[in-house]
Amino acid sequence: MNKIILFFSIVLSACVTLTSCDDETGSLGINTMPSSDHGRTSQSIYNVVSRSIAADSLASYTTDSYLGRVTDPETNATTTCNYIAQFAILEADDLPDIDAMHKEDGMVIADSVVLNLYIKSYYGDSVNSMKLGVYELDSANVIPEGEKIYTNIDPEDYVSTNPLAMKKETSFAVTDFDIEDTVRFASKYNKNIRIHLPASYGTRILRMYYEHPEYFRNNYSFIHHVMPGFYFKILGGNGTMVDIDITTLTIFFRFDANGKTYTGFKRVAATSEVIQCNYFDNRNLQPLLEAEDYTFIKSPVAIFTEVELPVESIYQNHRNDSINSAKLVLPRYNNEQDISSAYVLPAPSKLLMVCKGQLHQFFEQRNVPDSRTSYLADFSATNNSYTFSNIANLISYLHKLRDDGAKVRATDSEATRKAKIEAWEADNPDWNKVVLLPVTTSSNSSGKIVDVSNDLSMSSVKLVGSTNNQLQLSVIYSSFSQ
Repeated sequence: MNKIILFFSIVLSACVTLTSCDDETGSLGINTMPSSDHGRTSQSIYNVVSRSIAADSLASYTTDSYLGRVTDPETNATTTCNYIAQFAILEADDLPDIDAMHKEDGMVIADSVVLNLYIKSYYGDSVNSMKLGVYELDSANVIPEGEKIYTNIDPEDYVSTNPLAMKKETSFAVTDFDIEDTVRFASKYNKNIRIHLPASYGTRILRMYYEHPEYFRNNYSFIHHVMPGFYFKILGGNGTMVDIDITTLTIFFRFDANGKTYTGFKRVAATSEVIQCNYFDNRNLQPLLEAEDYTFIKSPVAIFTEVELPVESIYQNHRNDSINSAKLVLPRYNNEQDISSAYVLPAPSKLLMVCKGQLHQFFEQRNVPDSRTSYLADFSATNNSYTFSNIANLISYLHKLRDDGAKVRATDSEATRKAKIEAWEADNPDWNKVVLLPVTTSSNSSGKIVDVSNDLSMSSVKLVGSTNNQLQLSVIYSSFSQ
């Protein structure tokens, strides 16, 4: 009996011990560590200087083309967008036999030629009239395949100077009143800008098809020998900007078959297989760049925000600490002017933060954010801000970059260390600066980001920052008691 009582006493004692431990699991590890190894955390807030900078030209990869001119009602800055488009040909897209084609004086002829610029979206007034010029490019001066295209490209360099080259000047509006309402309001109708070219232009292409079929075997031959493409340029008007999803050119002709006459067509399109590039002209930006109480981010390719991270201050009294997190929030100023919501430029949906010295490389190499030298932040309508929740790796990277570059050693005296750092920073003034700019992203089926491109749509956001209204960077450290 005594043995039974002793057994239950031992079990009861063990249960009490386990219960006590379960109530204090948060301190279990610490209580078993030597007192000298106890960890602690601390938080510091640092002021961060930012400024608006004129957007540099960047490598651009996009199949969207932008066309129009808009003056931002909030900032009075004016943006004009033009674009170049080459056209791809389907290798198996054959025309009828030459004997079946309708002819004039024994030569094949076209009936009409139409350019269609299909509109994905637009900003501004849908009935506003804009004047547009369409100019044939030079087949002897074609943008080389594989060459990186930058946002400061000058399309005029590639326009043909031949007096016989095709050119057309016309007007357009997003709403095409030449189309019947029953068609324009139909669910299958896609808004587009229609430009009629002379039938003689189509006739020239058709005749070349039968004379030199080898020119139509691939895009390279087609562009260099038949149709090098067009430059679409805004000549007048203000208040409309369109995002062109795809540009097509269609040649209509007649041919005979089985004793009947039919209408046929040959269509080519600006696709991802050939070059499409945008040209942007931004005016009246200087007042925004000189502001001392806020910064701007404005697209397409107009103004970026530069942020100088206080790396030395962050490490100054924490050389033996670890940085757990570093959070930077960029609040947005709401537009205070009385402007119709239809004409207020939207804030960019995503911002990229990238080391200033790696900005060009990021887009040239088509990189994606690595959470070390580049990060993404989404605009939060709830908080009216962009939040880079943890850039601790960036802070550590920049600190190491500087110390390694300056050849700082642990055995250096403070005076030696300071002299090395000052000399290196003088030669590398942008070492601790990052650039914020709007981007668009694409993801795979797993949700992983696989592509990042410049956001070339119309957007604008006014942010807290600059020299007189500095941002704040929150840093949390961890260390062990000594």
